Amino acid sequence: MTAFSACGTGVSVVAAVVLLAGCSADPTPDEAPAAAAVTSPLARCEPLTDEQIAQAVGAEELTSQLTPPTCVWNAKTADGETDLTFAFSEQDSLLQLWHRALQDGFETEHVVLSREALGTTITANGFSTRDPRDPGSCAVSAAANGTLTWHVQNRSHAPRPDPCAAALELASLTIDLAP
Repeated sequence: MTAFSACGTGVSVVAAVVLLAGCSADPTPDEAPAAAAVTSPLARCEPLTDEQIAQAVGAEELTSQLTPPTCVWNAKTADGETDLTFAFSEQDSLLQLWHRALQDGFETEHVVLSREALGTTITANGFSTRDPRDPGSCAVSAAANGTLTWHVQNRSHAPRPDPCAAALELASLTIDLAP
């Protein structure tokens, strides 16, 4: 399955992450593994506070549908409505996501996530993914003890506000860049 957004007609790296993270052979009832406790806030749909998310995208109102490992918010801004999707996978590598995006026909670009901490600039690598058929849609993926992806899609499919800038801001806030 390849769908680039939780809403809309594009194709999604996020959906591929979710599908691949959940695929495994069905064990027999006697072989079922014990449920492991989910300790990562990223895996529990807690990448950021609602206030951080709203501020990053300029949302006047934010509603959520949190169903780990994929989490969806709808942001109402002065420019219209924007869908925000966050996914986290402990199994996928950034290289695997990059290759899937290219295979699905997306435009990819290396990005550097950065912020100031303790008087120095801390950086991390990632990439953005654009659907050439939807200028209002962009995702940013980065490595974070697995991978995280923020996908931003303007419901109007307009390129403004810039979905890549919003996805990069959300990913930069989410990833642990502490030295």
